[in-house]
Amino acid sequence: MFLQFLTVLPFNRMKNIQCILLAFVLMLAVSSCDQYLDVELPGQEPKLVVNGILENRDTIKVSLTQSRSVLEGDEYDSFDQIKNGNVFIKTGAGETFPLVFIEDDNPYDPSSYYFLIGHDFAPNERYEIFAESQDLEPVSGQVIFPSDVPIKEISYISLGSSESNENYDLVEFTVKFEDSTAQNFYQLDGTIYGTSTLYENSFYSSQLYPQPVNPAYEKDYGWGSGFGILFSDVLLRGENAEMVFRTTLPRDYDLEVTINLSNVSESYFRYYDSANLQTYNEGDILSQPVLVYNNIQNGLGVFAAKNAAQEVISITLED
Repeated sequence: MFLQFLTVLPFNRMKNIQCILLAFVLMLAVSSCDQYLDVELPGQEPKLVVNGILENRDTIKVSLTQSRSVLEGDEYDSFDQIKNGNVFIKTGAGETFPLVFIEDDNPYDPSSYYFLIGHDFAPNERYEIFAESQDLEPVSGQVIFPSDVPIKEISYISLGSSESNENYDLVEFTVKFEDSTAQNFYQLDGTIYGTSTLYENSFYSSQLYPQPVNPAYEKDYGWGSGFGILFSDVLLRGENAEMVFRTTLPRDYDLEVTINLSNVSESYFRYYDSANLQTYNEGDILSQPVLVYNNIQNGLGVFAAKNAAQEVISITLED
């Protein structure tokens, strides 16, 4: 009888009744969904986090921290420093080198790290890192120290005034080196320092900020201040490998341009590539999630290596 009654009502009144019924149904649906569920998040137990880079220099610093759950702290303070751990590096020949703990009590940027000094890392040799701390599972990682990559030649040419600053020149550099037959990954960066030829006590200091000429080496996401160019050898040509880049240099300064070309481990390349992509996508709800590269067994972090060659060029640009 109720359905029959609706059919004889005028159209407007029937439409109003339908709206009331729809609102009533929606209200019931909303009220029925007002429930609280306890959800367990897997993988939230604390783990050791190791970040260490082997380099061909006297001092090696390794960071050892402890991860937190996503429900603890904030995104900028998600790790606790470990001050009572044990960290050591083992060579392919079986020698073991313990790292010494150093605490930096700088009130503006307090930090601590584990320290190794005076060890020469051999190219193409495998190294392992081990770390442990009370109540946490021990962790480990390994890396092969990259081979030497001597710089064969560096040339440059001024392309004229920079569009962004008339007191600067846009300068194009060509760095030539030999790329071995193995798969390699590289980083090119540097610094600029100079004294004015016109004024006393006037100095210039900057990162190199190289911009690759070949667009294949460009990325949508940046590498951070002064990080340089990170690239693989896919497009390189063996003995005649080269990287051509541009940067801006000030006129009327006696400049020393330092160029570093580093052969880096694949773990170094993968870690910084994924970490910078994650930073670039931060806050973009439409972007795909990015997992930062990790090569630490039973823990988190990266154990990487870089073997750097360095050349210094003296340049003076005049009006």
